[in-house]
Amino acid sequence: MNRKLTEATVLETGEKVIPGSLRPDGTVRKERRIRAGFVPQDEQPVYMSRGALAKQNVPTCPGMDETEVMALKQQATKTKKSSSSVSKPPNPKSVPNTLASPQADSKGAAVSKAVAADPPAQSELPSENEDPKKTLEKRILNLNKKIRQCNTLAEKKQAGVALDKEQEEKLAKSTGWQEEVRQLEEQLAKLVA
Repeated sequence: MNRKLTEATVLETGEKVIPGSLRPDGTVRKERRIRAGFVPQDEQPVYMSRGALAKQNVPTCPGMDETEVMALKQQATKTKKSSSSVSKPPNPKSVPNTLASPQADSKGAAVSKAVAADPPAQSELPSENEDPKKTLEKRILNLNKKIRQCNTLAEKKQAGVALDKEQEEKLAKSTGWQEEVRQLEEQLAKLVA
């Protein structure tokens, strides 16, 4: 399309006129008049309240240069990014010892292997501001729920229902979870006393 056909011409009154043109399908586009001083929606400046405009002109920290302020802001964002990207190690006092040393008898060895195979999930690890007593209680409740599910799976198995691989694995972990619940209850009793 010819560039001159789509350019606006300015009249003596200040109005702009975009001349009519021919569309690719053969229809005619009417000429369009644009009144003087009209600014299209896309070109309108972003609205800023009087308070925001006043804040623009006031220095951030009286007595500080803008370069110092920018350096402090960058330093603050760097510390936020580094603290969020690096995960903090769990508190060793409140996390149960799931990797217990293997015991002499075979049953104890199987229990410690089952417990070691299922480390606590990241969401189950306590944060530094969380109460260790509440964390232990949550973990005990979570494990008791898993043990109840294993009991229902065992009942289904006794009834003759075929279990899939994941259900069999869950059923095998039941004894380890029971041992872990016992250890957690002992730790909870020490915290309460």
